Amino acid sequence: MSSDATAPASAPAAESPQPTKRRRRRGRLIISAVVALVLVLGATTAGIGWYFSGVAIEVSHEEEYPLTILDTAPGSVTLPKDEATALSGTWALAWEGGRAMLGPVISNTAERVVRKVTAVSQGTLTKGTKVYLDHWIYTGDPQTALGLDFQKVTYPSKLGPMPAWLVPGKAYNSTWVIGVHGRNADKLETMRAIPAVHRLGLPMLSIAYRNDVGAPASPDRQNHLGGTEWNEVASAIAYARSRGATGVVLYGWSMGGAMVMTTLRKTADPAFIRGVALDSPVMDWSATLDKQGAERDLPGFVTDAAKLILQQRIGIDLDDFDQRRYARQLKTPTLLFTTNGDTTIDNGPSITFAKTAPPGMVTHIATPGDHTDAWNVDPLAYERALTGFLDKVQ
Repeated sequence: MSSDATAPASAPAAESPQPTKRRRRRGRLIISAVVALVLVLGATTAGIGWYFSGVAIEVSHEEEYPLTILDTAPGSVTLPKDEATALSGTWALAWEGGRAMLGPVISNTAERVVRKVTAVSQGTLTKGTKVYLDHWIYTGDPQTALGLDFQKVTYPSKLGPMPAWLVPGKAYNSTWVIGVHGRNADKLETMRAIPAVHRLGLPMLSIAYRNDVGAPASPDRQNHLGGTEWNEVASAIAYARSRGATGVVLYGWSMGGAMVMTTLRKTADPAFIRGVALDSPVMDWSATLDKQGAERDLPGFVTDAAKLILQQRIGIDLDDFDQRRYARQLKTPTLLFTTNGDTTIDNGPSITFAKTAPPGMVTHIATPGDHTDAWNVDPLAYERALTGFLDKVQ
């Protein structure tokens, strides 16, 4: 009886491993699913990161026409209303085969802005035409746009002869101003500063650099965010010295500002640089890429991945482009323009740089407007500040 009574108790024991096996299979499936999800997320993150990093280093000189003329009348044009079209100041309106100078805002509603047209230099203003608001204002060259004599020159560089405009001053044996335009821009970006520099009698050299139209390309044909392009600024300084310059003021717009600040730190003769002028400069690429990523609704970890990929693709260290790290050591007088509505770069590093630099070393002027619009919103005030600065440091 005792053996019969104990027999049923031992029978279930033979079946007990089956639930354990099922649980193990279930666990392996869960782990496999998690691994697969991580791999998919990793691949997706890497793919988006690669694309975003490519946007940052892409060389492109194509024009875009995001606005459509809503109406025209003698002496005026009606445009869609946004922060730029409704902003007071001096602007040009450009379209394929045409160009006009815009004056003050005449009227605006919730959706439309009517602006005065002061001149049409090329083409015809027509309803329905695709256009863009051009803050560079000028086209052509210093002679055709400003009536100033100039020379088309080349300066030696590591990649070969680089083109530049040289607008002479009263004498070559004086302080020169070297204008450095921004990423994917052109020497035309520097044109707004040429009249004020010329009135002071200073020579101005507006340079092209690698990957510009008409300039030698870099081996990889990519922007390096100033990491290699600063070498052209150094070469331009050497060229100015060879032509009799007794010193230079470096004047950079946007990425040109990053190039200028890198040159200032790496030059063997910082005393030859009498001053630095910066217009909406990139003072920290990492912060600017964070801003651009946020505006594209990218999660922070994707932007971080893009920054790592970017550094590997072009061989730079983004930390080296955070100019705030060097602000306390600044010994060169600096004029800094920023715009409160800058949608392209992060202005925070510029503001911190100005506050961190030794007292009196940075003159910071903040204005309304978008990226590099400080001149446009008030040309007279801008040129007064620029002239006063150059007169002091030349």
